Amino acid sequence: MTNLTNFCTAIQHSPHEEKTEQADCKAIKFDDSDGFVESLTANYANSCRVDYFEVIEDGLIMIELKRIKLKIQNLLRQGKTKKDIRNKVLTNIAKKFQKSLSIIQSEINPDLIPTINYLVVDNDIESVILDKYLPNNLREEPFVICKTNEICDKLSKFDTRLCPE
Repeated sequence: MTNLTNFCTAIQHSPHEEKTEQADCKAIKFDDSDGFVESLTANYANSCRVDYFEVIEDGLIMIELKRIKLKIQNLLRQGKTKKDIRNKVLTNIAKKFQKSLSIIQSEINPDLIPTINYLVVDNDIESVILDKYLPNNLREEPFVICKTNEICDKLSKFDTRLCPE
């Protein structure tokens, strides 16, 4: 099996308008051409995948970075209702967590237990947007929302991570 620590990289959003928002900590890069999934022999190219993950003993933390404000604005321009936006955003994110769990358990360890999932949004997102377009119970299940500048504090509570500070 591949050494997962080879894929420890800084947690960062994809570039937008020539800016890249980055956290001051690392996790295992899962998606993209430089992520763990590309090292596998199975082809997961059409699978929805989270951006990063972290392993803590037998626990699994999955991290999806999303420019949620841009996503909502694009859907509003398409004439989508608040309900349509909720469904589209939640369905997409839920698929990413479910499919990623399946891939990680089959390729790394079937005994890994999902511990917590994080949806990391841009630092400049207003709470009003999250409250208006995403349901309140989303903040507990199936994932926790935090901003880029908050993810390192959340991860630092787990002292057995593969990608320590």
